[in-house]
Amino acid sequence: MNLLQKYGDFLVYCVFGAMATAVNMLSYELLYSAWGLANVPSVALSWLLAVTFAFFTNRYIVFRGRKGEVMKHSMLFELGSFYLCRAASGLLDVAIMFVAVDVMMWQHTLWKFISNLVVGLCNYLAGKFFIFAKRK
Repeated sequence: MNLLQKYGDFLVYCVFGAMATAVNMLSYELLYSAWGLANVPSVALSWLLAVTFAFFTNRYIVFRGRKGEVMKHSMLFELGSFYLCRAASGLLDVAIMFVAVDVMMWQHTLWKFISNLVVGLCNYLAGKFFIFAKRK
């Protein structure tokens, strides 16, 4: 098995994860810096936008959802699982950002990037082994 076959899902996930990170960071920057919304609501709203983008790219591209799937309960299960797992990592994002920006007064853009790296790894593992795992 060559490296591309072995790590293909992870590489594709990284590309679309970078796009979701861009959605997250750009919307956060717009909400927090440009519109003056407080840190935690900015994190929460940017999370919602990025998660919605990520669900569809993960389902149909990264983990190649079954095309023409007749059973809608599978997509509903995946959608519910995805948002539930992402809610957990979203809370991690909020916690990191709250401590770094509101408590420690550290630079918000740098810490949003660091938070996205930590959260992205957690999200990949949840998607790979739980949400979009191949079922028999």
